[in-house]
Amino acid sequence: MTQSIRGNRDLIKAMNRNLLLNILRREGAVSRTQLTEISDLSVGAVSQIINELIDEKWVFESGEGDYTGGRRQTLLRLNPDAGYALGLKVMETRVVCAVTSFEARTLYYNDYPLGSDYTPQALVTALARIIEETIAASGLARHLFFGIGIGLAGFINSHEGIVHYSPYLGLRDVPLARMLQDALGMPVAIENDVNTLTLTEHLFGAGRHHRNFIVVTVGRGVGLGMVLHGQLYQGAAGGAGELGHTISDLEKAGRVPSESGTLEALSADPAIIASLARSGQPLYANLAEVVRAAEDGNAEAQAALRRSGEYLGVALAGMVNILNPSLIIVSGEGVNGGPYRMQPMLDALRRYSFNGLLKHVEIVIEPADDRTWARGAAALVLNQVFASPLVTRQIAN
Repeated sequence: MTQSIRGNRDLIKAMNRNLLLNILRREGAVSRTQLTEISDLSVGAVSQIINELIDEKWVFESGEGDYTGGRRQTLLRLNPDAGYALGLKVMETRVVCAVTSFEARTLYYNDYPLGSDYTPQALVTALARIIEETIAASGLARHLFFGIGIGLAGFINSHEGIVHYSPYLGLRDVPLARMLQDALGMPVAIENDVNTLTLTEHLFGAGRHHRNFIVVTVGRGVGLGMVLHGQLYQGAAGGAGELGHTISDLEKAGRVPSESGTLEALSADPAIIASLARSGQPLYANLAEVVRAAEDGNAEAQAALRRSGEYLGVALAGMVNILNPSLIIVSGEGVNGGPYRMQPMLDALRRYSFNGLLKHVEIVIEPADDRTWARGAAALVLNQVFASPLVTRQIAN
């Protein structure tokens, strides 16, 4: 009986500690009085936990807040050097890496060639070498890292650390997290790359004050990340968010290959380039060339960007009608399609959202480059640090 009570006390204290850490993460700088008000904990509980966090160098005192009468309040902040995270986004021929602080600020970034041997053991050997090189180049001691985060496209079960399917690397049912953990002797987390970007927004970006929001990425593909009731939604086996593989054109979906009717096949960057090639236009090397052609008055390029935007807008309206989020973040390299793509997307979103639902939705459009994706993978590690003890217990069980 005594052990059970003690266990409950320890869990409650861990939950309270987690609550205060997340308030500091979300708000940036707050006083003890503000922490007490926001957390609804007692003054004594806040004081004890904060003193422990200061002793452990997770939190530090940082100047004084604005004067509002009475005694000035000392502000508290997360210590950016409390620990570090290393994130990798894995692509076919290269890996981009970022080392971030406790507050997800990028401290070091690099780009490494990967090679073409994607057999599980060869991939683990290559990634382990890249990770060791990155840690050494960062100048930070190995024991200061919370862990390693890996982001890649595909069907990933992050709880079990298994890559069930990676379309670009050809992996199937590979326990990549465990294999890397064994090779490195460090904690390793793995997740779908769009989900890692979503976690970054949830922890430190535009989504940190929203409990229900979505991130849609546009580029080589079309991806979706969802935060529902304050938690990343991953589905029953980690496969949620395959927005790009939903059907947008039934006629084309009835052909071979059936993928030609998917949202991704109709609206992603390669779809724009392919549609222009079919119409007799020159073969553009990338989206930037298509955008330049549109800006120079090429009507076909303008029309291709517009069609892509309209398909995306219809898909976003579907998400609004189903999920009713308070925030939509549109990100990825494809955001650089500019107004010829983004304005038709917004127009279609407004046109097809159900009556009144869009009034309460904030829309943020922000590009994502390789650094952003690598930082997102690092956020996968930080998310575990900030996760509720109840959530981590459920995962462990």
